[in-house]
Amino acid sequence: MTGLVRSELAKILTTRLWWGLLIGLVLFVGLQAGFTAGFAGVSPGGGQPASPGLDTAAGLRSVYATSAFAGSYIFALVIGVTGMTQEFRYQTATPTFLVTPRRARVVVAKAEAHLVVGIGYGLVAAAVAFLVGGTVVVLRGYDVGLGSSGLWRAVALAVLAVALWTLVGIGVGTLIRNQVAAIVVAVGVTFLVEPLLSFGLGAAGLDDVVRFSPTSASSAMSGASSTAIDLLPWWGGALVLLGYAAVFAAVGVGLTVRRDVT
Repeated sequence: MTGLVRSELAKILTTRLWWGLLIGLVLFVGLQAGFTAGFAGVSPGGGQPASPGLDTAAGLRSVYATSAFAGSYIFALVIGVTGMTQEFRYQTATPTFLVTPRRARVVVAKAEAHLVVGIGYGLVAAAVAFLVGGTVVVLRGYDVGLGSSGLWRAVALAVLAVALWTLVGIGVGTLIRNQVAAIVVAVGVTFLVEPLLSFGLGAAGLDDVVRFSPTSASSAMSGASSTAIDLLPWWGGALVLLGYAAVFAAVGVGLTVRRDVT
């Protein structure tokens, strides 16, 4: 299995996609952290309450941990999607499964390799959030707050959440073999369908259902505070997201074993 994981890592790291996504991640997280730090404690107007200020632990968690997650998980999702779909797009699935006839082992190795890459993405995202967000925090006259309550736990969980989203991508890539279609569906559901569904459920008074959505569970892990609903505790969010990742990984294994390759 170790050889398979190394092989899958080589497949990822010998393409230009991973660092292209990484560049996008750095830019996105930088903007997210800078914006969050720049407007922390400022009321958006219209009678809406201000977000937590930079003199609070919640505000600093939003700048560092929440920004690191919210600015990067979509890139982890995409790299996970391409981990499966590129095998069919470039017609490498046949030789891959001929070399390793036990397809389940291939999918598990892909999942492990992408978790490693996802952790790398999460760590880079956290570093950018600290660099850009911390700079804005200091420029606004506040302490950088590295010792604030719950900060490092929230950052570690944000990194884990980013990594787990690669497994969600693997599952989507297994369900939809066409790479472009899989990416469009994954991003569309995450950015459009899930928020609209959550809004509708929230309007119907079903906040307890919304709390268990993948994005809400991830936000609970990263210590998000500015939200219209009460999120799960961090450990609850971690368990829910682990559950989603396990289900998608199991779906990926099951479908890959049963489907014809060509």
